[in-house]
Amino acid sequence: MNDDVPSASSAGASAPEQGLASTAARGTTWTSAQAIINKIATIGAMWVVALRLTPDEFGLASLTLAVGIFLVILPPMTVGDVLVTHRKRFELIAPIAARLAVTVAVATTLLIALAAPVIGIVFDKFPTAILIGLVWVVSLRPIGDGIATVALSRLRVNFHYRTIAIIDGSTQLVATLVTVVMAFSGCSALSLVLPQVVAMFAKALWYRSKQRAEVAHAQPLVARPSSWHHARIRKSVIRQFVLAASAQYVHNVLVLLPALVLGYFASQEQTGLYAFAFMLSAQANGLIAAQLGTVLQPIFVRLGASATRQADGFLRVVRVIGAVAVPVCLLQAAVAEPLFTLVFPAKWNGAITIFAVLSILEGFYFATAPTMALMRAQGRFGTYFIWQSTQFAISACAYIFAASHHGAIGVALCAAVLWGMSLPIALWLCVRRVGGTLWSSLAVMFAPWMTALPVALAVWGAWNMLSRFDIVGMLVTLFAVAPLGFVVAFWLTRFSQPTAYRELVPFVKQVITRVVSRE
Repeated sequence: MNDDVPSASSAGASAPEQGLASTAARGTTWTSAQAIINKIATIGAMWVVALRLTPDEFGLASLTLAVGIFLVILPPMTVGDVLVTHRKRFELIAPIAARLAVTVAVATTLLIALAAPVIGIVFDKFPTAILIGLVWVVSLRPIGDGIATVALSRLRVNFHYRTIAIIDGSTQLVATLVTVVMAFSGCSALSLVLPQVVAMFAKALWYRSKQRAEVAHAQPLVARPSSWHHARIRKSVIRQFVLAASAQYVHNVLVLLPALVLGYFASQEQTGLYAFAFMLSAQANGLIAAQLGTVLQPIFVRLGASATRQADGFLRVVRVIGAVAVPVCLLQAAVAEPLFTLVFPAKWNGAITIFAVLSILEGFYFATAPTMALMRAQGRFGTYFIWQSTQFAISACAYIFAASHHGAIGVALCAAVLWGMSLPIALWLCVRRVGGTLWSSLAVMFAPWMTALPVALAVWGAWNMLSRFDIVGMLVTLFAVAPLGFVVAFWLTRFSQPTAYRELVPFVKQVITRVVSRE
């Protein structure tokens, strides 16, 4: 029996909703379980890498990865998002999608490889020969993406989240361990680049091996489409892919834009400090929210017959995530100083304030994954594109000015402000079709802040009083005051956000039950 498939319910009319809720819980259980293991491993690896690498080397690796994403103009993986929206015609469209993904991937690899010398000239503050070599390494990743696309989409559309979690978790864990070994072997920036590229190919091959069973059980086509019909379908898929890929590209570039701007307008060290602070600040939020994109889009597609059900499910997800993510992120900012002072070498002290600001940014960014998942499920790639393009245009101007005058901290402050303004608008775009207002979207986004911000300020004040006790004060703050603050914030949610609290408690119990029973 395949326990990735949603179970039936006997609750009459509510059976489909309960089945999808169960699937969401199961999917989130498995993706979150692998995320927890990998986040712990990543944090440990970052500590080791921070001991071995300098901010300059970290900046070089960060710039390389950013350039690699920047030059992927049409992300091959976006073919999968288009494919998932056509769940009922999956087998018909899959061959077209496979050829499209691989073709785009190979073309992208060639583009990046040819552009590498130009990148070395543009970013002349970095060692040219090393930068070009690293860009050539990262240029191979799109091929891995292209090979993986259809196989991963097949697993997603059939809700095989356990399989996806095992594959993603295992390969990422090995890549993290290889990063540590390479860092200790003196591989410098290459230790942060090469393992991620190899991991993508490993995942692609593993996805493809698992999809064979899916293909065997797939319902065969009654009749192959005529050449005219096939050409029409292909054009439609390509048109949707270009729009979806353009939107995803703008989002990808928007996320990596600070590294590119700092790499050009600021120093190699400032780029490294920002990259290190960003990677560390995003760990908790990545655990809570980022895994949901893979789980939610197919479920939102299933709810597509009712725009109201889609919007209600979306707002429930945002409320629940916010009730947990915002306290975690704000408390993370409150304990930035003792965390860095206790855990990392003094060479990373310049990243403390940047980390605190970016942790505050994450208190808004938690809504990104469900927002993008809903827009993709609705096929509203044009809306997604306009939203992110507008933010990109504003951010580019702001980041350039901030990087030129204030370095990494200026860029971090701009990013926090712009995402804090952008995401409530994005929420409104998602629900306005069913009568949602901008004010109600603001209320959903900022409700958890009303609870978490006073608690985070209290924790920060407690640290200022305990700081006189040096290492003892740090330990008490990190392992007693901060956890107590989270418990208090969660308890206060019962009164400030009763709806989210009622949703969250049963969900947590269900997830814990599934983990314990190993369903």
